[in-house]
Amino acid sequence: MAAGAVGLSVSSDDPCAHAGRGPGCCLIRQLRLTRVDEGRFTGGLRGGRSDPERAFGGGLIAQAVLAAGATAPAGQAPSSLHAYFVSAGDTGRPMRYTVGQLSAGRSSALRQVTADQDGVTRLVVLVSFRRFGDNGAHHQRRAPALGSPPSLAAGPEIGPEIGSACRCDIGDLTCGVALQAAVSEAEPGAAPGAHRASWLRLQHDLGVRPLWQAAALAYVSDLATIRTVDQPHRGEPGRRLAASVDHAVWFHRPFRVDEWLWYGQRSPVYAGGRGTCLGEFYDAAGRLVASCAQEVSLRYVQDEA
Repeated sequence: MAAGAVGLSVSSDDPCAHAGRGPGCCLIRQLRLTRVDEGRFTGGLRGGRSDPERAFGGGLIAQAVLAAGATAPAGQAPSSLHAYFVSAGDTGRPMRYTVGQLSAGRSSALRQVTADQDGVTRLVVLVSFRRFGDNGAHHQRRAPALGSPPSLAAGPEIGPEIGSACRCDIGDLTCGVALQAAVSEAEPGAAPGAHRASWLRLQHDLGVRPLWQAAALAYVSDLATIRTVDQPHRGEPGRRLAASVDHAVWFHRPFRVDEWLWYGQRSPVYAGGRGTCLGEFYDAAGRLVASCAQEVSLRYVQDEA
C-alpha cells in the first residue's frame, strides 16, 4: 500500500466510500482523518455513556495509527504501538495529529504521533511499521479454550446487531462492533473475576487494508480494560475514578478484525491505585495475532454522608 493511501477522507482507499449507511459505517466515518498538510491531520472524537464529553482513548489511538500510516513507507504495516495518555480529550473540539518521522528503512520504520487540542497535548503514540513475511520459524503459547466463533443465527450479539440503528448518540462505544461473551478460564492463582473474554468483529468489511485492520484492532483493544481491573472489587463501596495511563499493542501476524477474533483479558495486579490489564487476540484457527497491555489509574472515593 502506498504511503498516503490509508483510507483518510482525502484518500480513494476509504473502506466506507459508499454513499449509503450500513452496519459499522458510523465507526469507520468517525475514525476518518482530514489531511491538513504534510504530517498533520484532524479528526472528530467519540465519547462514552458515562462521560460523553471525554474522548474515548481507543478512538484516539486508532486515529493516531491512521495518521502515522499516512507517512509510512509503501509495503509496511503496523507492527506495534505504545501510547501515553497525557490529558483527557474534549469531544466538543476536533483533535489535531502531528506525525514525526523518527526512522525509515526498507524493512521497518518508526513514527511519533502527538495529538493535541489548541496546543494542549492529549496523547503521544509511537507506532512501528515493518514488512511482514514468513521466515519459517515460529512459536506461540497454546491457545486457551476458545470455543466456536458465533454464527449470525446463533443468537443476539451484545451491542448493535446487523442492520440495527446507530447508537453513537447514546455513547455506545461498541456501535459498529459485534460482540458476544466467550468462554474465559481463570489462570491458576488469579484474583477472582479478574478475567473476561469476548468474540468480536467489526461490522464493516475493511478489505485488504492492513492499516485500517490495525487501527480498528487498536480501537477495540481499549474496550473493557478498566472493567477487567475493577471486576474483583465490584462489591466494594465508593465511586470509581478511572483513567487509562498508557496502552501498548503488538501485531504479531496479518489478521482481519472484520472477521471473528477471540479477545481475552486478565488483570494480574492492582495495587497503589494502579492496575494492569493484559489482552490477547486469537483468530478462529487459534493463532495468536495480537497482544496488548494497559495500565489504568483506578481510585475508590467514599461518598460523603
